[in-house]
Amino acid sequence: MIANDVALAEVVLKVMTERLKQAKANADAEIRTTALPGDRTNAVLPDGTVAGSVGQAKGRTSARVTDREKFAAWVEETYPSEVETVTTTAVRPAFEKAVLDVCKKAGHPVDVNGFEVPGIEVGQGEPYTMTKVADGAEDAIAAAYQSGQLTQMLERFTRSAIEAGERGE
Repeated sequence: MIANDVALAEVVLKVMTERLKQAKANADAEIRTTALPGDRTNAVLPDGTVAGSVGQAKGRTSARVTDREKFAAWVEETYPSEVETVTTTAVRPAFEKAVLDVCKKAGHPVDVNGFEVPGIEVGQGEPYTMTKVADGAEDAIAAAYQSGQLTQMLERFTRSAIEAGERGE
């Protein structure tokens, strides 16, 4: 049998975990609105210990097939050995990945020879926050939290997420 205090702790911790995820999302959103890609700041505890660093990374470059028919027709004409004809014509997955990788690297839908690849879109994702905790900082953070040194800063991001009714929706 599971003891009630353990069951209650499990349920409360599950709810708190979800709400703290929302608090983290709130902090991330503030960084996105105030930082530029490439910005980086050390996070310093009140005692001067570097707890880690936070940066704003530019969005990841991605390439994807947006028009499979156009892409397959181009591959069939340009690289016929990379097309498999089953019941339908399909580009070999490994070749598709290779073309997408070249397009991502180039930043444009072009193949290794510089020819435009129809049916491919290359785009830039949204900037995102990167957080790195410094080696050994967990204990310093815990001590600062236990001594109350982080209360005001944490209150700013956690109160609205933790209070009853707030689900981050």
